[in-house]
Amino acid sequence: MSSGEFFVVFFNNLPLFLTWMFACCLALYLSVRKVAPAAYLDPLHFYFTFTFGTSYGIIIGLHALGLISDFLFYTVFGYAVLFIVSFRAFIVRSPIRLFKAVNVLLIPKGSGIVEFYVLLCVYILLLVFLVLQIGLGITAETNRFEQNRGYGAFVRVADGVRVFVIAYLTLLVCKQWLTYRRLGIKYYALIFFILLIAVLSSAVNGAKFAMLEALYSSFVAIAIFHRKAKFRLIYAGGVFAIALVFALFVLSINLEKAGFDKDSQPTYMDGGSVLVERLMLRVLGNADKYFLTLPNDVIDKLETDALWVRFLSPVVGSTMLSKRLGYTVNNFNVGRQALLYYFPDHEISGGPTSHFDLFAYKYFGVYFGWVWVLFSGFVFACIVSLSRLGTGNLYFTAIVTTLWLRGLPMLLEPSVGFAYILDVVIIFSLLKLVCCLLPRKTDVEK
Repeated sequence: MSSGEFFVVFFNNLPLFLTWMFACCLALYLSVRKVAPAAYLDPLHFYFTFTFGTSYGIIIGLHALGLISDFLFYTVFGYAVLFIVSFRAFIVRSPIRLFKAVNVLLIPKGSGIVEFYVLLCVYILLLVFLVLQIGLGITAETNRFEQNRGYGAFVRVADGVRVFVIAYLTLLVCKQWLTYRRLGIKYYALIFFILLIAVLSSAVNGAKFAMLEALYSSFVAIAIFHRKAKFRLIYAGGVFAIALVFALFVLSINLEKAGFDKDSQPTYMDGGSVLVERLMLRVLGNADKYFLTLPNDVIDKLETDALWVRFLSPVVGSTMLSKRLGYTVNNFNVGRQALLYYFPDHEISGGPTSHFDLFAYKYFGVYFGWVWVLFSGFVFACIVSLSRLGTGNLYFTAIVTTLWLRGLPMLLEPSVGFAYILDVVIIFSLLKLVCCLLPRKTDVEK
């Protein structure tokens, strides 16, 4: 089923789909709300509750209309249940061995302030480099993936480091407030600096989610650092209002770059705004890999390459690996394959993501797909378990926040999300090693 065909079916059966989308989002929220580190302001609800909730609602609607086979329907929902159960079951209250391993690999002795300043300087230089080389992601001529071609590794590192930087700076402000219940001019200036980094880095990144991720970095860090932190509902409203404004702003620029007339009549929503319609279609895009592959069993017709290529590609860079192997490795993501099935000549980078369930089904097969689902649940459970040990420790909390926000993309594109986690481990292990060689104040005095 192509996108155009799906949109016709969706808007002709709007009550059916909206009812199931709402019900699935509510069910997923209730299933993970007690394990999410930042409660209802946790990014888990964006990646899982909202993204998969809307997707599952659409799958149920298509199945009810007889457009998806029983086998694929129950396979997808079987993986969903298995993920939730394994995720919750693997969480432990005191992961001592894991805590010791993280401390040995990533956490420096002392406060970690030297390591932070080194990383901050590197990040600012990296941000300047990206602006000079590829410009702002929000002004990309085609899309940010195409614009970042050849610089993906730099962008990925910058995105990972920015989460840590924003989290750590937020915790400095949080610690001052918890200790003295007041903020001086220095800390108000620091808040302005945090906002500046969030806005500039989001503009460089260009993703509609970028600003929301920056805000999530602060809320997750505070929630882990101060376990009794409770966020008022007005904070949630403010966060999503800012994120929505930024998303509409980026979408408006994208439409203008693509030559769309924003004053024209929408295709599916009579009397509405084309900008709102495009945002609505973007929400439906959460399920694009499902409505493109599940009807007519298209997923069984898609090609795949070796599993090791999937995991090596985001680590070494898809451009470099493609040159070595002699073919475009990104074309063999499940989501990208779904797009090429309908549009074989599509050459612009980007497209649907794979999602952990379709990835498991396609790359591990019918009989072993559960292995990847269990592994995913285990990885997320480990990070949540670590988050319960971060109370009062700035550097450790910022590290765990970074692991959480960079690990969650494993739900959407498993190999890429796994590479993000490796990035965090490699970057902070090297940072700890390099800073161990720097002369400290005590060393100079001796």
